[in-house]
Amino acid sequence: MQARHQHPSERLILARMKRTGLAELTIVIPTYQRPQFVLRQFRYWNGSDAKVVILDGSPEPLVVPRDAIFTNISYIHIPKTFTERLASVRAHVTTPYCAMLSDDEFFAFSGLRSALAVLNSDASVLGCVGRNLYFFVDQGRFLLKDAYREWTPFSDSATTLSQRLDEDLPPNKTHMAHYAIMRSAQWIQIIEDAYRQPFSSAYLYERLVNLQRAILGRTVILEDLLWFRSMENRNIATSVESGPGFLAWALDPKYAEEIVQYRQIAKDLLIKGGVAKDDAERFEERFFIEGVQQTLARKSKFRKRFRDKFRSSLLIWSPKKFRLFVKRHLPVRMLSLSGWQGFGIDQICQSLKVRGTRFEREEVDLIRDMSLETARQLDLKRGDLSVA
Repeated sequence: MQARHQHPSERLILARMKRTGLAELTIVIPTYQRPQFVLRQFRYWNGSDAKVVILDGSPEPLVVPRDAIFTNISYIHIPKTFTERLASVRAHVTTPYCAMLSDDEFFAFSGLRSALAVLNSDASVLGCVGRNLYFFVDQGRFLLKDAYREWTPFSDSATTLSQRLDEDLPPNKTHMAHYAIMRSAQWIQIIEDAYRQPFSSAYLYERLVNLQRAILGRTVILEDLLWFRSMENRNIATSVESGPGFLAWALDPKYAEEIVQYRQIAKDLLIKGGVAKDDAERFEERFFIEGVQQTLARKSKFRKRFRDKFRSSLLIWSPKKFRLFVKRHLPVRMLSLSGWQGFGIDQICQSLKVRGTRFEREEVDLIRDMSLETARQLDLKRGDLSVA
């Protein structure tokens, strides 16, 4: 496979951007049959001192161009399931801090440095999340939207295990821990515990990650732009390994045996973490029973039901002419409902400034250039553009 063309602006930004100060960090990137996005990761992390480990479960290994090979990036072909690949992470992580990242997504270098600074200065913090943006390319336009602004931090008073569980478990909620920058020893433990047994639904594991996070310590929300979450692809775990969503799985009698096993894993984690047996049973009921009730209540609302049922299939599978007509003619309110609404880079950057979120504009520009180039290459591959 030939190396991908770099957008001229991308090369200039990479040449002057600070990508160092991350030698204490390992980024683990699972992937499956997305060569264009893996090669994009090689370009992004080139020149960084972070250690990057790419775990590729594709049937055939990726041929990495010679000019894309860098000493800080390890490409490991493991043609196994997602859960089996993650079970091997202990062998690949030797740094004090670690995080997982999807193959089509990015962490901002400045946000990573902020996270490491907090972890190095405050031993009471297990991990850090930050502010996040969705990004996608639509008809040649790079668009962004705020993600997860509803997240809430653990309170300062949540200093004990029971207090953290009480704040994090349904009907309450704090924030996602799946893509947090964490202390490696605890991160490895969390990943191994969450992914040790495969289930029919790909949506179960992050709930176990969140639970184990609350057991082991507290994560904090930084007011730094940290995670660029891609809307370019379907979720690998759901598109490759298939399976129902969490609610469909939890309510389907045919998964009764799996549900018993899943709930036992949660209870065992609580007891192993130091929760008394009676309290563990109570917290596990909140984790699962109230978690199902909370999800059911949320999905029963029309707006959420519409978005879940139609957005992914329309956005991904509808003919391009139909998508273009809808995006041009639907009212803004309906675009927001469908998940198709995005905002230009200047508008989003201004919004981040107003909110007091720290970020570096060049990092956002770099994601734009890489995303546009990937979209161009994929369009060429599909024959949607003529080759000039």
